[in-house]
Amino acid sequence: MNVGILLVQAAVFAVLSAVIASEKNRSPVKWGIVGALFSLVGVIVTLALSEGDPDSQTSGTGQKRGQPASEKEFDPDKHEKKCPTCAEYIKLEARACRYCGHEYSDEKVAEQVAQARGDFHQKRQSAKQDEAQDEVQTNRGEASNREVLGIVGIVVLVGGGIILLASLAAG
Repeated sequence: MNVGILLVQAAVFAVLSAVIASEKNRSPVKWGIVGALFSLVGVIVTLALSEGDPDSQTSGTGQKRGQPASEKEFDPDKHEKKCPTCAEYIKLEARACRYCGHEYSDEKVAEQVAQARGDFHQKRQSAKQDEAQDEVQTNRGEASNREVLGIVGIVVLVGGGIILLASLAAG
């Protein structure tokens, strides 16, 4: 009978710790285990946690990271153009093809660099918009997960209370 009470208590504190940790952008599983093992102390520690960084929480695909510095700014050396004469790829800023010697005017090179820069910034802006949409969908999913955890927590608390009252009344 005492073991049953301890198990119910562990489940209640595990769910409470998990819900609190989830609200603070922390791992609900890890903090649920802490709550189950250390009961009230685990819940108090979970309450004392600072707000976690939403980007630091791992998901199935790993941690989110910012782009490397080389991808944030346009670098002409990382872009190529195809020579119209020999069809070989050469650096974007090249004024002459190193394979066949085809020459480009300064205006043509400047135009190609400007076009590539515009394409780069347009792709980057599109990627930012896609990332923002993904973040909105992720936040919606997290909110729904929190609601489910909250409901489970309430059910466990009520069920634990009923079992505890029943065991006390029978004993």
